[in-house]
Amino acid sequence: MAYAIGGLLALGAAACWTWYPIRNADWLRAHPDRSPRAWATAQGVATLPLALAGFAGFWAWSAASGSALALPLGPRPAVYVGLMLAIGLFASWLVTLCWNEASQRLPTALVGQLIVFETLSALGYALLLRGTAPPLLTGIGVLLLIAGVSWALRIRPEPLPEAAAQVH
Repeated sequence: MAYAIGGLLALGAAACWTWYPIRNADWLRAHPDRSPRAWATAQGVATLPLALAGFAGFWAWSAASGSALALPLGPRPAVYVGLMLAIGLFASWLVTLCWNEASQRLPTALVGQLIVFETLSALGYALLLRGTAPPLLTGIGVLLLIAGVSWALRIRPEPLPEAAAQVH
């Protein structure tokens, strides 16, 4: 049962991460007068309460289950707060800003292909943290992803006819 729920959640996440970049890019291109920086900031401000609610829920669950974690800020609160600020600024806001800037300037078909590099970066960071090289099958998968994106980027999207463009 847990695998079925996990599989459904994974499919839901994939659907969300497919839908969101397309809608975000469409909105940004439809509103060229809007600042990608302001939009990234608005997204961060809207997400912060959800993150805080999730943190509070995890804290309450950990306390109720007798977890050994030193919550809410761990054994070194200053380090924890500094890391959270750095992650919030660099890994969330700055990345969203760059993504919004790219989404406003590039075709959706191109931006969609480039999201693969988020996964590859996460894999690279994890391997670097572990101090290991990728296993053979993982390395082959990385090469296939890069080859697929490189191949797909050769294909240029065809412009929509003027009448079809006005319908959207």
